[in-house]
Amino acid sequence: MASATRKLKLIRKRKIGRQGTKRKAKNRENGTTKSWAELFGDND
Repeated sequence: MASATRKLKLIRKRKIGRQGTKRKAKNRENGTTKSWAELFGDND
């Protein structure tokens, strides 16, 4: 059986690893480069 301290350390480690997952997934899917319209305006 793990000690209370070990459990707490694991919880905190996993929590830190999970932070920002939505932001990271969004960057993986859509990238971070701005579109032409965002950079120079929407002039067609």
